[in-house]
Amino acid sequence: MLYDKPLAAGALGAISTIPYEIFTRILVAARFGKYGVFELTSLIITLDRPTFLMGAVMTFIVGGFCALVFYYSLKKLGQDHLIIKSICFSLLIWIIMEILFVWLIEGPKLITPRPINDYYLHMLGSSLFGLTQGLLFKRYLFTAKG
Repeated sequence: MLYDKPLAAGALGAISTIPYEIFTRILVAARFGKYGVFELTSLIITLDRPTFLMGAVMTFIVGGFCALVFYYSLKKLGQDHLIIKSICFSLLIWIIMEILFVWLIEGPKLITPRPINDYYLHMLGSSLFGLTQGLLFKRYLFTAKG
């Protein structure tokens, strides 16, 4: 029985970043993109030195916070079509994050501009994050008794 659903929502959001990282790592290893999600997120702090550990911490924080915002937005939007809403919300967050990356990191030329494939890679990874988050929310937050 979950007593603190907002805390659980944040934890599920952080957990949902793991399949996203695995997906991006596989495609980066296949030379489809340039950065995994942890490396890319670390650039917010390190600016031009992508690091796995800093990125993991940042991604868990961002994923947890976004999941919390999504959880509270569901009170207004309703829980029907939860997975579709979660994917759409994660794509909205992806757009905001990409604007930040381009404005703060690529714009001032701190790193060389990423290849276009990297944007597609992270768009698909963000969809995977939304799918995972939606499934976890459905399983652990909205079908649990209590």
